[in-house]
Order: sequence, then structure tokens, then C-alpha cells
Amino acid sequence: MNSFETRRPVIVGVDRSEASHWAVRWASDEAAGRGLPLRLLHAQEWPTGGPEAETDHRFVIGLRAAGDALLDTARLLATERHPDLEITPRLVEGRPVRVLREAADEAAQLVLGIRRLTEPHSALPIGSKGASLVGHLSCPIALVPEPPDDISGSGPVVVGVDGSDASRTAIGFAFEDASLVGADVLAVEVRRPAEVTQPDLVEESLVDLSESLAGWQEKYPDIRVRREVLTGSPAPMLAAVATRARCLVIGSRGLGGFRGLLFGSTGRALVHRCSVPLVIVPNGNQA
Repeated sequence: MNSFETRRPVIVGVDRSEASHWAVRWASDEAAGRGLPLRLLHAQEWPTGGPEAETDHRFVIGLRAAGDALLDTARLLATERHPDLEITPRLVEGRPVRVLREAADEAAQLVLGIRRLTEPHSALPIGSKGASLVGHLSCPIALVPEPPDDISGSGPVVVGVDGSDASRTAIGFAFEDASLVGADVLAVEVRRPAEVTQPDLVEESLVDLSESLAGWQEKYPDIRVRREVLTGSPAPMLAAVATRARCLVIGSRGLGGFRGLLFGSTGRALVHRCSVPLVIVPNGNQA
């Protein structure tokens, strides 16, 4: 058993959005590939004032029935994809951010759907719900967008590398995920334009990449690994190189070019630019 494969479930947030359906697909693939159970989680927040005795009895029944219907639909999606998967639906009362954060404490991975920036409202608004979750969880979080086509493509697992402890943990997740589906790994380091004027910096970066990947290449010798050093702003460069990837994996704490990546405008840009699942791995997941 590796550092990310425990009997903790893969937990996916379920709501009414189309993005949620894609998140359920991704989560079911992850759970089946890792031999883990899948938990479908829908949080219901009462309107201001909450339910009150008999006057709200029908409202309570209707609200819970709607939540159960969402979970039934999600369960059908997951079962059609993986008939033998162990699936548990869970309807929870409470604010979605609190429910998801508490659920993450017992999850192997938390999966959420996000809508594209071109839509008026995001299923995971980075200014509110997302900002309260990303970078503050004890487990990896996968943000799954509504893709232009099927997310289960044959592209590589792309991982952002910057030499920090967090990126080393992300590398471990990337190799493990690639091994589930027989994908390649593409390790990318992004340098700011001002940095590449320094002599031999690109060559040194390639050496650093090789050193960061060395142990994992030995553990997974059958995985084909490529390395790239790119120049530019980290978020758009990573999003661009991952356009046809299986997913993009990054650490939640970084140094150099990735410092503050998940907070502020750069983080929001990456989430909304990325057309494939974005997996954010917190430092400390690696054994």
C-alpha cells in the first residue's frame, strides 16, 4: 500500500451542476483504480431561520427528497462506470464549506466539480467556498471542470515541480495516479522570464527535475517520464501544457515560481484556465 492508498474513501461533493456529474466520474475512477470505497456527499444548508416544527414539515420532506434524488443520480453514474464499486451516499445538514472540510479529514481524496469561468456562477467560487478549502485540507483535492470532451483521455499526468517539499509530495501523487491508468508523467518547471537570462539556468533546472524524479522513477520503472522547463507566468504556462493531460497535479505550498500559487489572482487564474482536473496535494501526504 502506498502513501495515498488507504481504506479512507474518495469523497465527492454532489450538487445540481453538470460539473458535479464530471466530478462523480473522476471520483469513481480514482476510487476503483485505488481499490477504495466511494462516498457521495451532498450538503443541505437550511434557509435563514431553519425549519420550524409543523409549518415547515412539508418543506423539510421536499428538501431531503431533492437531496436524496441528487445522490441517487450520482450513484447511478458511478455504478454504470464501475459496477462493483463500494458506494455510500450521505446527505448532511450544514454549510457546504464546513461539511466538506470536515469530510476531508477522513478522505483519501476530496473531489469537487467546477464550472468554467465563462459561466455566470462557479460551482466552486474561488472567492468563497474554494478559498476556504484549497490549501487548507489534510487530503488531496481534485477540482474537476466541465471538459470539452471525456476526461478519461490518454494524455500524461502533468506535475508542477519547483523543488519544494510540497512539489515533491505532488510528484508522488502524480506517479501513483499515472500508474493506475498506464499514463506518462510530464514534469514541468516554470521559470520567470527574468530568471532565464542567468547562464545555464535551464540546464540546471533540468538537472533539478531529474533529481526530484529519481526515486519515483525507480519505484515506477515502467512509467515513461518527460521533463520540460518553460518560461513565463506559472498559471497560464501550466494550464497550457496540461491542455490534453489526464490531470494537472501541484502542491499546495511552494517556493520560487509557485509561491502563493493557490491564493490570490494567480491561483484563481489556474483554476479557471485549467481544462482538465486540477489535483492539489497538501504537503505531508507523503510517507
